[in-house]
Amino acid sequence: MNPLFQLRSYTPTDAPAVVAVVNADAAATMGVRRAVIDSVGTVRLARYVPPASEKVVAVDPAGQVVGYAYLADREQHIVYEVGGAVHPAHWGQGIGAALLGWAEQRAALLSQRAPAGVKTVLQGNLFAAETRAGRLFARFGYAQAREWLHLQIDLAAAPPAPVIPDGMRLAAIDLDDDWDLLGPAMEDAFADHWGVIPPTEADPADDAATPDEVEASDEELPEDESYSNTPGFCFKLLAGDEVAGGVLCNARLVEQPEAGRVGSLFVRPPFRRLGAGRALMLAAFQAFWQHDIRRIIADTDAGSFTQAPRLYTSLGMRPYRQEFLVEKEIRPGRELRRLHL
Repeated sequence: MNPLFQLRSYTPTDAPAVVAVVNADAAATMGVRRAVIDSVGTVRLARYVPPASEKVVAVDPAGQVVGYAYLADREQHIVYEVGGAVHPAHWGQGIGAALLGWAEQRAALLSQRAPAGVKTVLQGNLFAAETRAGRLFARFGYAQAREWLHLQIDLAAAPPAPVIPDGMRLAAIDLDDDWDLLGPAMEDAFADHWGVIPPTEADPADDAATPDEVEASDEELPEDESYSNTPGFCFKLLAGDEVAGGVLCNARLVEQPEAGRVGSLFVRPPFRRLGAGRALMLAAFQAFWQHDIRRIIADTDAGSFTQAPRLYTSLGMRPYRQEFLVEKEIRPGRELRRLHL
């Protein structure tokens, strides 16, 4: 064991120290903040982390938190995600390597719940400025799998009204009651996106979970939803009674408190190339403008099979940074994800 630090499970009382570590790391690499303590007292990162994700901290001999990592189960026990930070005062002490090693060990163990014979992977997300983290992941054998573009626009004037495609109508999303309609529409819209696992292809072996694991996974943890989809900023396009597409937006952000975010834009395949995506984006722009939010950000797959970046840039949004998805095989097997057009 390294005498300079040890790893232990995260506890809620660690939240202020973890936020301090994450923000110190982010300030030293990117010049921004990446974490806050939300209204229910939990750590809210700029990148959403499910509340039930596993978390650890690295502490020094005095018990001070100097590092943090989480492991999230993103896709049916097949795709896991690791993220975290090390305080700059403790860079070069092996803490990042220990945190990444912990995540790999946990992902390997949890992969036993994935379908037999299926490949599992562990992913991380790195910005171009995070060069130290990039070298660490490379040393552990991770390779770049995808690039994400982050775009923004500063509205100088009221955006034009959306032109609604023939046969469709625009309506606000009811964030309490619309999910029975939105869920299947989103699954259909994202079915041809990179990395998606067809629902019929994988049936995770939840029967193999212990009763304690099932109880823990079913436990409802408190969550501050003010950083999630915001009423009045989310819209759907209907073709008759059918959802053709939608846009989900956030009016409260961790990293840029003065900005709003287009969190998810989706259009089902039969309704693409008709102006639906543009209409939804302009509806979102109008909502931000009416609420005095002038800066709007979004991120998208740089190599999107649907050519999404073209839509964003045609609306005046411009790239302001790059993010890279890196991944490593944890368990060999058959690839279930959609990786090619």
